[in-house]
Amino acid sequence: MRILFLLITCFVYSTSAASTATASTKVVAPESEQLQSKEQQLQSKEQQLQSEAQSQSKAQPQLKEQQLQSEAQPQQATTPNGEKINAAYWLKKLQEALTKSNFEAGIVTLKGEKTESYQWTHGFKVNDDGTEVEIERVSPLIGNGITAIRKNQTLSFFESNKEPYSISGVSIRNFIPAIFYKDFGDLVDSYQFVLVSKSQIAGRSAQLIRVESVTKEAYNFWVWIDVISGLPLRMAYIDEQGEVVEQVLMTHLSYLTEPNEEINKLFEIQLPQVANTAIAMNQQTNNWQLEYTPNGFELLKSDRHHVSINREVADYYLFSDGLVEYSVYVQRPIESFNSPLVLKDGGTSFVMVHADGFDVTVVGMLPTETAFKIAKSVKSK
Repeated sequence: MRILFLLITCFVYSTSAASTATASTKVVAPESEQLQSKEQQLQSKEQQLQSEAQSQSKAQPQLKEQQLQSEAQPQQATTPNGEKINAAYWLKKLQEALTKSNFEAGIVTLKGEKTESYQWTHGFKVNDDGTEVEIERVSPLIGNGITAIRKNQTLSFFESNKEPYSISGVSIRNFIPAIFYKDFGDLVDSYQFVLVSKSQIAGRSAQLIRVESVTKEAYNFWVWIDVISGLPLRMAYIDEQGEVVEQVLMTHLSYLTEPNEEINKLFEIQLPQVANTAIAMNQQTNNWQLEYTPNGFELLKSDRHHVSINREVADYYLFSDGLVEYSVYVQRPIESFNSPLVLKDGGTSFVMVHADGFDVTVVGMLPTETAFKIAKSVKSK
């Protein structure tokens, strides 16, 4: 029961309008037979032209429809230098803003019934030798949570009454998907990108980009990008029914032209060195076959480690498609729960099932149906 309790405890977060023109004909009564004769000639000519037009219409029945469609669909907007303004353009602008700008922002995450607030700082500072240091910090505004500070690729975690430690990392991924720091092209096989409309978020103009799951095995992801700075003003995970299961809101944003006092203070902080830890890799976790993996997901790492206070050992697998991640734990059976055990916290699913002589637990930002299918697919080799 203590093992199950720990596992559950760990389970925590144009429409286009067509216009038509009508022409009116003003008829003037003839004043002489000569004018009547002239009018009859014009009517005869008009009938001849109508007959020819009808013949052309029969020969090419789709021509007019194609022309109307072409007129109804405006050409794609471009920047002054000729770059197309599409979903890829905005996602590139977002990536550059996250990695190349100085800013401070207030963040609120809404996950199920739980709301958390953070202060997010990012910027650059130049060393005496001229090298540039990228600095980032995410800290909770309420309570004694974990504060993360990053300087270049050293990512450190600070928590009250605990020894700080460091790992290697290029971003603090509390609420920003990893793909925002990589090539969005890695998602094209499993997601499609849709450029939607602009709206107001926290008083700022924002462009909505929808990242839609092709196979419906994962959530859809919507991001509203600040038109001026390129930073994300709102992000939301959307289920197949169109409901928001989890979202992140930017409550305020200060876009800085140069490092402020806070960034200067973070620059002076000495971070712990990255620990040199040995990890047991795939050769120790090859006893299991995962017969189902959602489209686009790849194995990032696997190891064998202890997951409970009584040193219970589990084989561990971490998968990601760049946008979200999920973990799989395989261990000896626990008799103190009824299989399957399905829990949900916001967009995060927790599924635990009994298998043939072992238990499988899947935790991740996935629909519960997908997580359950993953768990049931694990077989002993």
